[in-house]
Amino acid sequence: MPYDSTKDRNPGVGERSDFGRAGRTEALKSDSTDLNPYAKAVIVLSAGTLSILPANNLDGKPINFGSVPVGFIPPYSPIRRIMASNCTATVATIDE
Repeated sequence: MPYDSTKDRNPGVGERSDFGRAGRTEALKSDSTDLNPYAKAVIVLSAGTLSILPANNLDGKPINFGSVPVGFIPPYSPIRRIMASNCTATVATIDE
């Protein structure tokens, strides 16, 4: 599925210059379903591997990170999907 501006709380804004005001712990992990709404960012709560799909990446083009530490925040915003495949880290979203 392509980018959906109705799920992006800050369309056209590709920065995370402030902290979030909401979040979801262990957000939905899926190889086919987008977060709703998209996450402003994600943060790793327990170390492991991480696979995300940034908002403007095509389906099937996730970004994979190996052995990420607690506190890691990928440099992409917004995040539309946390992949189930290749993801062992526990994550929380940073929303709004």
